[in-house]
Amino acid sequence: MPLLFLIAYRAIDVLIWLLIATALLSWFPIDPRNRWVRLLHAITEPVLHPIRLLVPPIGGFSLDIIIAVLLLSLIQRVFLQALMS
Repeated sequence: MPLLFLIAYRAIDVLIWLLIATALLSWFPIDPRNRWVRLLHAITEPVLHPIRLLVPPIGGFSLDIIIAVLLLSLIQRVFLQALMS
């Protein structure tokens, strides 16, 4: 069971970095048809879409990535507590 928690912990870690990459890429004019950009969006969009439905942009600024990273970090803490016990 601890191995499963460790794998989930690392997968969440990778997802957090992919969300950060998505945020950074949004600052640059990159072709959305690029296969790497499409792959990145295909991975992160299932996490971000439900948050976008619940939290609208505030003054043109979207908080979805920040909220997703915070929630995923909270889940990581739960996994870490489960590993330590």
